Amino acid sequence: MAQKVDRQELQIRFLQAINGADYRFIEGLNPFHILLNGTEYWIYIKNLTSAHFTNPDVWRAQLPLRDDFNVIKESEAEFIMLGYDDENDVYATWNPVWVKQRLNSTENVSLYSRYPLQVEARQSFQLKRMDLGNDGEVVIFPREMTRMFFINVGSYFLNTGDYVAMGSKRRPEANEAFKRFSNVANVASFAKYLTDEGLSSITIGSYCRVIRALISEGFITRNRKIFLQYDSLADYEKSIPQFIDIPEVRAKNDKWHNLISAALGSYIAFLNHDVQPEEEDATIELPVEEDSIPSPSELVDKPDQATLFDHFCNLETVERFERALFHKDYLRSTVKRYSRAMRYLIKEGFLEQHKNVFLTCTSYSLYQNAADQFFRIPDVRAINEERHHDYSAAMKQYVEFLVRTETYVQPVEPVHVLEEGEPVPYGTTPPPVEEGRDWEAEFTDENGKLTRIANPALLEKLRPVLDREYPNAATACNIVEDFYGDRFRDMEFYEWGRLFKQIDWSNPVPRSSSTTEPETPTRRSKSVILRVELADGTVLEHKNVSTTYCEAIKSIGPEEISILGICHAGVNIVSRELDAKYADYQRSIGDGWYVMTNSPTPVKYQDLLRIIEEYGVDMKVSMVALDPTATLSVVPPESKTGTREKIKVRFPDGRTIQPSKVLEALVEVVKFAGAERVRALNIICCGDNLILKHPTPRYENPCKPVGDGWLCNTCSGTPTKFEQIKEISDRLGLGLTVELV
Repeated sequence: MAQKVDRQELQIRFLQAINGADYRFIEGLNPFHILLNGTEYWIYIKNLTSAHFTNPDVWRAQLPLRDDFNVIKESEAEFIMLGYDDENDVYATWNPVWVKQRLNSTENVSLYSRYPLQVEARQSFQLKRMDLGNDGEVVIFPREMTRMFFINVGSYFLNTGDYVAMGSKRRPEANEAFKRFSNVANVASFAKYLTDEGLSSITIGSYCRVIRALISEGFITRNRKIFLQYDSLADYEKSIPQFIDIPEVRAKNDKWHNLISAALGSYIAFLNHDVQPEEEDATIELPVEEDSIPSPSELVDKPDQATLFDHFCNLETVERFERALFHKDYLRSTVKRYSRAMRYLIKEGFLEQHKNVFLTCTSYSLYQNAADQFFRIPDVRAINEERHHDYSAAMKQYVEFLVRTETYVQPVEPVHVLEEGEPVPYGTTPPPVEEGRDWEAEFTDENGKLTRIANPALLEKLRPVLDREYPNAATACNIVEDFYGDRFRDMEFYEWGRLFKQIDWSNPVPRSSSTTEPETPTRRSKSVILRVELADGTVLEHKNVSTTYCEAIKSIGPEEISILGICHAGVNIVSRELDAKYADYQRSIGDGWYVMTNSPTPVKYQDLLRIIEEYGVDMKVSMVALDPTATLSVVPPESKTGTREKIKVRFPDGRTIQPSKVLEALVEVVKFAGAERVRALNIICCGDNLILKHPTPRYENPCKPVGDGWLCNTCSGTPTKFEQIKEISDRLGLGLTVELV
């Protein structure tokens, strides 16, 4: 007799099978509601059992009468019925349109399968299908193929669904075109395509957000008939006016200031873009001169800006860059084009000739601004324009790679004596596991959910089922439930799955946090802390500096701060993702945001000063000595505001401004141009027009008055403000001279 699986376990196994897909769990147990690959589904899973007919090969799953089926039957979401065979670990499914029509039609609707076909699907690890006559058609597939099934679900049952294209009974070309068009995984490649086309980072971000939203929120799949009129993506541009005319799309288009048409046009052009075979370029593919490659010892001997530049011009670094792009699934032609471009700039001496542009930079995070200056040099600009901006696009990716990895050889620094509460520096050996440490309290967020599995006892129980080639998340969930009981009862399966993935089995037990690490003989008393005064009079002043730092960031708004791109060790100080290497030092502040706290107190102080300056936040931050009678023993570093880049604007009448706050330059230019004229340019900032009258609450602080009741959203980094000012000047013909200084 077939083994029956309870409904909770049926759901767990399904979610485990689609782990890694683009999906969002909405509600329900069985049936349950999800958004998968941009399409809304109700999923209902029943055990497959023998139908007890004379022929023992006939199996079935039964569809009962249920009140919640009435809601599902009237909804716009797709309904997928799955029969599950536990013995063979396979699913059987039937035409979703036909099954949805039969919901609550009789007391029990039997959906039939064949046991030998279920065995064959498992043994061959292939999808199998069979025509059952009046009972329709059954499709059977191993549970591991669930993600693949849902990517292609529309092509398996063509006779009665929307995938029957106009004028023909079966048109696989139309189905294949739509399947590619509605795949949200295209967005990353779309962004690379737009970069290659030379579009600004603002435009690229706007277009990608629009396309992702149209797919992920189901606008495209709900209106697929418009696109399925056409056999080829080449004809999809004809569908844009009809698609935008749909009321729900028109409303979205109005909200996005008519971006949908432009974004869809570029997206369709990208999908129709044929990648040409690479051409040999004799001017770029020059032989490698071994003598031109600095040795590691040479790099160690120069621990300064020259070290950064030598590593930047090292052909071995370019090779590592090329491999990194391949690992990120860039198109082969794009990878080769970028690496050839960087080799050409190095071998032809362009970088060496103009190295003074880069030698002023003390870190790779400053190299992108230097690169912008480099490509404004006449001879460099000429070759870049001749090659359709290949060189600037390549260098942008190259600098991002270096910021992320910083793989150049660094000199040995003197031993630093840690203050109380200061985190262990990067790369130091972690202390042994402490006895009696409350692992759960340390890694539980404000919503009572666990943010990391750190308890050594639990890790040892989980290792046999997770630290192997095919991890078993369902069994791991049972282990967790036995271990914790009801302590984390609000945690969903997918949340546990995320925590399972984060475990580094080579070093699963985290180092001590700054709040629980015991005193050691090498640690001295902390002498200073941070004090932050908010506009409403609230004072943040905790003995643990990281707590003050995190609360200050939360009060300003993590999303706005993340835009500034302030990084330590290649990790943004505010992020929605835990870094594989520095997750121990990223503290949750709620709503999915994490703050990187592994930096000394003076650096945290400077971070907050920069944020206050960038956004004009009404907040005061200072460093306070713990002993009020003592002299401040740790003097904060000299303010970086004098050395950080500013925007210099020269107006046609000769007036020149270079305000200490970069946002003031943008505000002054908008006032000069006229707020309404700038608004008409439809420059997008934070998903809305740069110029507006009613900002959302989270952007009220960064929005500055520019006259006649209009506000300018200054929530962007210096490079973005620089580009915005240039765009305003160019498109309105203001004749401004704009420089980063």
